[in-house]
Amino acid sequence: ALRRVPGVSEVAVSFQSGVLSLAHDERVDEAAVTKTLSKLGFGATPLAADSVAERPADTAWWKSAKARATLLCGLAVAVAYGVGQLFPPIERYAFIAALLVGLIPVARRAFAAARMGSPFSIEMLMTVAAVGAVIIGATEEAAAVVLFFLVGEMLEGLAASRARRSISDLANLVPKTALVEEAGEIRTVQAEVLQVGEIILVRPGERIAADGEIIEGAGDIDEAPVTGESVPKAKVAGDTVFAGTINTTGVLRIRVTAAAADNTIARVVRLVEEAQESKAPTERFIDRFSRVYTPFVVLFAVLVAVVPPLAVGAPWQTWIYRGLAVLLIGCPCALVISTPAAIAASLSAGARRGLLLKGGAVLEGLRHVTAVAFDKTGTLTQGRPIVTDIVAFERSEDVVLAMTA
Repeated sequence: ALRRVPGVSEVAVSFQSGVLSLAHDERVDEAAVTKTLSKLGFGATPLAADSVAERPADTAWWKSAKARATLLCGLAVAVAYGVGQLFPPIERYAFIAALLVGLIPVARRAFAAARMGSPFSIEMLMTVAAVGAVIIGATEEAAAVVLFFLVGEMLEGLAASRARRSISDLANLVPKTALVEEAGEIRTVQAEVLQVGEIILVRPGERIAADGEIIEGAGDIDEAPVTGESVPKAKVAGDTVFAGTINTTGVLRIRVTAAAADNTIARVVRLVEEAQESKAPTERFIDRFSRVYTPFVVLFAVLVAVVPPLAVGAPWQTWIYRGLAVLLIGCPCALVISTPAAIAASLSAGARRGLLLKGGAVLEGLRHVTAVAFDKTGTLTQGRPIVTDIVAFERSEDVVLAMTA
């Protein structure tokens, strides 16, 4: 849709991070882009800078537009069911009203996508099936199918938001502020505005706010957040340090060597996002398959609905019903939706456990793994020593523990 906006030459969408990037000339304005996205059912906020910290945070899942639509439709279906039990003559109209609650936003997206050149979207198929079901009198089924569709969309959005949150957690390893030394004075500044060449002061126990080089001081740096290595590494003047790592001992003066948008953590975040957007082989196959198969099934469903009545005088209602059944069962909508949803859910499940997987291709490759080798202590353990037993000789256990602490 956005490629049809005058002046846009390239479009890249990162669904995991919720960021849209455009290559365009001076003819494009933000209003045109926002309007096009709005027609497709998406909200958009311009990013102030190419910074991970600037990206909008996810709201609670139940506050999202999809969640509200799903809950509203579910409530409407429940009310319609109650009305049907109490007042059977108006049951049909109650379910039609419940159907419209869920179908109107879906139908709007369907027709917007059709105008943008995608007439065979899943929203369009759902709209046709729901309207057809109402025409043949299956109003309860129509309302239920739309509700299940909205539930599926909501769960897919929830999986994606969890994956986004895991990436945000990675970005949050970098502290928000830094102590800058200038002309013998120390002042606190936002870490994202640090410039290459500035001198920052890092005290024991603090996270390092930027990639840099130690110019004075020595200390043990915990690089586990970046490298996974659980044992702190001794660093002296002349050694390089990474943003997000922890200075455990000594005071360090560090010269900044990379801006916030180019530090180690920012690069890792970009690599993870790019890798997660690369489609798995199964996804690529299903995309190609559905482009040909979906129009074929739609045409076949139309023929099932109209040929028997026109050719041999068969009853219209029966064959329209069968045509709609072919449309719902034959179209690969569930397949097209379930594959990226399953991959998004898998990536977010891994991220919650501290695993950043490089996209669906890696997930698919796991089925061929027959042996795994680990090379870091912190991979198989917590990487932090804990007290398991106290063996006291001349003193009591409490005294030994107190002395150790």
